[in-house]
Amino acid sequence: MNNINEEMEILRFHQRLLLNLIRNPEAKLDYLFVEKNFTKKEAEELLETCDILSKRYEIEKAEGYMNFRPLFNQFERKVNPKITTKECIDACISQGLYVSFMKEMDRV
Repeated sequence: MNNINEEMEILRFHQRLLLNLIRNPEAKLDYLFVEKNFTKKEAEELLETCDILSKRYEIEKAEGYMNFRPLFNQFERKVNPKITTKECIDACISQGLYVSFMKEMDRV
């Protein structure tokens, strides 16, 4: 019975994402979450990771850092294994999320 409830929650989450995609076809991260069958918790964890690392990037950049390889390595380790780092970067940029951070990660 618990498995059915989990599946229903995933379907509800995906339904919300698909409705957002109808309104905003550029929401590539939402599409990726559906395509790769992310749970709401997995999606929230990825967004939290991106948020934390993006803030750290802005701090390091303001402090004059030039080498963001360690930050990229941390990002790469924390990205959910259902997707590649490149998929995450491209989807975030396309959707307008963490753009400055993601562009730098794409360069690294």
